[in-house]
This record gives sequence, structure tokens and C-alpha cells, in this order.
Amino acid sequence: MKKKWIIIGVIVLVVLLIGINIWKQNSTTNLEVETATLKEETMSETVMTPGTLTLEEEQYIYFQAEKGEIDEILVAEGDQVSEGDNLLRYENKQLALDKQQNDLQSRSAFLELEKLRKEHEEIDKEVDKDPDNELLQEEHDQIKLQEQLTSIEVEQANLQSETIESELESLIITSDVDGTILSVDAQAGSAGEMSEQSIIRIGSLDNVIVEGTISEFDTLNIKKDQKVKLTSDAVPDEEWEGKVTFIGDLPEEDSSMGMEVEDTSVLYPIRIEVEEDIELKPGFKMLIEIITNEEKAKTLPIAAVQQEDDENYVYIVEDGKAKRVDVKVGSVDTEKIEIKEGIEKDDQVIITNISDVSSGMEVTVK
Repeated sequence: MKKKWIIIGVIVLVVLLIGINIWKQNSTTNLEVETATLKEETMSETVMTPGTLTLEEEQYIYFQAEKGEIDEILVAEGDQVSEGDNLLRYENKQLALDKQQNDLQSRSAFLELEKLRKEHEEIDKEVDKDPDNELLQEEHDQIKLQEQLTSIEVEQANLQSETIESELESLIITSDVDGTILSVDAQAGSAGEMSEQSIIRIGSLDNVIVEGTISEFDTLNIKKDQKVKLTSDAVPDEEWEGKVTFIGDLPEEDSSMGMEVEDTSVLYPIRIEVEEDIELKPGFKMLIEIITNEEKAKTLPIAAVQQEDDENYVYIVEDGKAKRVDVKVGSVDTEKIEIKEGIEKDDQVIITNISDVSSGMEVTVK
């Protein structure tokens, strides 16, 4: 009796498994799918690298102890300045004393020169009256020599005066750029205190660029004026257009300070001009996507292409059934993939429910 129930149980289990298989086949026989055909679109090859939004032109004014003490800061935060405008003035007491002393030396030498010139004129008259007088001639030559030496002293004093005037002019610091005074920190200019903090920072908020680095390999593919797409995680729904304006000929200096590091890659600086208005502030982190090549290509949505081992394939609909077709692919981006060989332009390629599709399965196109 027990054996009989076991046989019945096995028969029921077999029937149940057969029923499940039939149900699966029936449920997938008319799988609904969506399809797409090859579409000719522009495909772009890109290089991506992080960057930082910064000012195109800016100037930092630091304290220079050799110039003396800061006498007056001539600008305030928010002021608009042009190239050549005065920013701050130093006071150098020693230089002021040097100027006073030079002025006295110049006046003294000039007065002495005037005195000798008059004596020279007088002795010339006496020599003309008595040209054979050797004593007069000797006195004449001595006065002439003294006049020449004093004239040299006057010239030296004038040269020293020009040097002092130049040093005095250098006590007034001027702007090298047109822009806005972004910050003023008088404490950074305290006398005798060396600070890494700038006293004045100038920049133009209207002209911003993005700076980043690229690998030595990427320098072979990137050229000036290539198009760039800029994005930021801070505003994920926005993007801005730009172009490459500078690629460094020399790599960035290694900041590892002699320490052993695993990453030995060489990075070159790159600069991007932002060609659209951008509301972000300097310092924002950006993603730089440089378009290195653009060309027309036959494409499909990237989800349509499957991969098995080293082979790429798609499913097309043929006579109401799914058919696997191997394809050769090319460029790819986040949305589409280039199809070089394998299918024709009118082939209906399945783009949905692909994980449920198998070759030979009956499908219904939505």
C-alpha cells in the first residue's frame, strides 16, 4: 500500500512539472517586445577628466617686508579696478632718509660745480693775458680737473636719485588686471609678519575658466579648440559648452616630495574656456568631457546589444519569432552604440524584455 502511494506521488510530480513547463512555454510564446531600427546619428569619442572652476584672470597681493610697512590700503572689497590702478602704498623710512641725503649731496655737488665753473672762467681769462705763465697754466689745469671730478659726482648723484625715485615708485602697488576687489585682509600685511594669506585679491567674475589635468596618452588625442561639455554634481541637470584653449607642454610638478607612490602617471595641465553664462562660483568641482572625434554612424539603443564571451549580438524579429544575430560594434556612449556589421537598416531589433528572449521564441511587437 505504501509503495502504491509513492508511485502515485511520483506520477503527480511528473505531471506537475510537465504542466509548469507547458505553462512557461505558453506564457512566453507571445512575449510582447518593442523594437527599433538602425538610426544614423553623430557619435562622439570623448575624454573625461575632473576640473575646477576658477577665474581666468586674477592677482594676489602679498606682503613684501623688504618694502617696509604698509602705509595705506587704497581699495576696498567690491571696488572695480583697471590695470594700472593703485592698490596700496608702503612707507619706507630708510628710503625716505636716503632720498633726503641724496638731495643734499646733489645740491652740494651742484653748488661746488658752479663755483669751479666760475673759477675756470676767471683763470681762462688770466691765462689768455699771460699764456707763458707756467704757474697760471698749472692752476688752470688743476681747476679744470676738479671741475670734471665734481661733474662726475653730480652725475652719480643724479643716477642715485633716479634709483631712489624708482624704489619709491615701487612702494605703490598697482593692479595688473581689470576686475573686482574680491577680498582685502589688512592683517595679512602687518609689519614684520610673513603670511601666506594675500592682502588683496583681484579677479573678474565675468570671465571664468575650468582647469584640470589629462594623461600623457590623452595629450595625443586632444587639441586646442576641441569642443567640451561641462557638468557639475552640484547641479546635475545643467551642462555648459566650452572649448580647449590651453594644453601644457610640460607636466605638472610632482608634489610627492620624494615619497614612494604607486601612481607614477604623468599629468599635463589643461584649460577650458566656458562659452556660456555659468552661475557657479569659482572653486566648484566640474566634470570635463572633451570631444576628440565626431562622425556619423548607424546606431541602436545601447540596451539592445548583448554580450556573450567576446561576441556581441542582438535579437531581431523575423516571421514573428526572435532570431539571434551577431553584430560588430564600434563607438559607444551612455545611450547608444554604433553597429558596424551584422544587420540591415530595416531589421526590427528587440530593445525591451531582452533578458526573457531566446532565439526561436514567438514574440509580439507592440
